[in-house]
Formats: sequence, C-alpha cells, structure tokens
Amino acid sequence: MGEQPLSCPFFLAVGLNTRPDEPEGMKRALADFYDEVHLREVVTLNEGFVSAARYELTDSGGAGDAVPYWLAVYGIDGEESARRFLARLDGPEDQRVTYTPGPPWERIAVVWRMIWRNTGSTGADDLVPGRIAMIGMDPAADASPAEVAEFDDFYTRTHLPEIVAGFGYDRGSRFQLWHEFRHPAPGCPAYNAVYEAEDARAPAPPAGVSLTPGPRAWEERQVRWRVKYKRMG
Repeated sequence: MGEQPLSCPFFLAVGLNTRPDEPEGMKRALADFYDEVHLREVVTLNEGFVSAARYELTDSGGAGDAVPYWLAVYGIDGEESARRFLARLDGPEDQRVTYTPGPPWERIAVVWRMIWRNTGSTGADDLVPGRIAMIGMDPAADASPAEVAEFDDFYTRTHLPEIVAGFGYDRGSRFQLWHEFRHPAPGCPAYNAVYEAEDARAPAPPAGVSLTPGPRAWEERQVRWRVKYKRMG
C-alpha cells in the first residue's frame, strides 16, 4: 500500500466543527494551525503514523450535524501501531503525547473520531487526492452472516470498480470500522467507502451509467452519510 493516509492499512479520521457564529479570522487560524503545525506533529509524535491530510466539506448529502465540516485523516501503517495509539490514550497521563497548543479548542466540537481498517481497493495504488467522497453504511439490519459475506463480496468486486470507472474517480477503497471514539448517535456505521480523485474539480454528472443490482443485504443497506470533501492541507 502507499503512503498517503487513505492508501494506508488503517487511518484515523478526526472531524471538527467550529461554532456557527465563529469569525472568519478564527476559522482561518484553525486551518493554518492544522496545516502548518498539528498535522505534522500527530505524524511525528505517534509511532506508525506515516502521513496526514486535511479536508473541508463540499457536500453534506443532507446528513446535517452527523458529518463534520473539517476532516483530518492520518495514515497508520498497521494494526500494531493502531493498538499502540489506543494503549497510550488509555494509559497514564504522563505517557500521552503532548501537542503544541493552538486555537482555543474549547470552541471546537469534535464530531468524528474513529479508526478505519482497509479491506480492499481498486484503481491507483497511491495518489494525492484533490477531492474525496465518503459513504458510511451498514448492511440490511437483519442480514445473516452469510448475507453479510455476500454484501462484502459484491461491494468489493462489483460496486467499487463500477463507481470508480463511471463517476470520475481514480481509486475506490473499502474500510471497516476498527475503533470508534466519537460519532453522533446512534453510532458509527460499520463500513466506509472512500472514492478519491486527483483532480479537485468535479466532473460533469455521468450519463447512462448502469450499476449492477446486488444481493438483498446490499439492496436493503442503510446509508448513514454520503459526503464529499476537497483537500486543503
């Protein structure tokens, strides 16, 4: 796998919202601090973290407060490093990482904080995406283990390549929730598909793209959020 955050075996997602009435100057201060200081520190001070990027929301998909405007993603090189990160957070205070103080964090709401595990990709091996789409979902609520396996196989082998080929993306990756720190009720979906495009400009809507129907657990899936972001840092 590559070195970019969404190319890694695991990634940490941190989603933030500023207050609705936050002055533009404070928003820019937050963005500059993240881009110039915080992203680099998180990678440098956490063993196994290899890359980071910051995104801003372009399309909430109608999900409202369930999705953040600011999104930081950190690539992690494997499960052992992810477990070490959790252990430090749960361990004694003096073993935790100390970061440079930035803008007043008490004015910023953490909406998302979760770790995802890569379960399959199609397209480019590694790229620096100018834009991404993320779709969080669960299979049909009453799906049996066998039906979930059908869901997984169809999603990875059929649906992922069709979206990449037909909707102007350079890569599609599937992720499964590995650890949830924070997510609006009723909790984080089990699956997250991420579609990446190097070109930050969205193409014209495709015409005549026909998607293959899937098994029952797919057709009755519950999409929790369908969002789009542009890369900023």
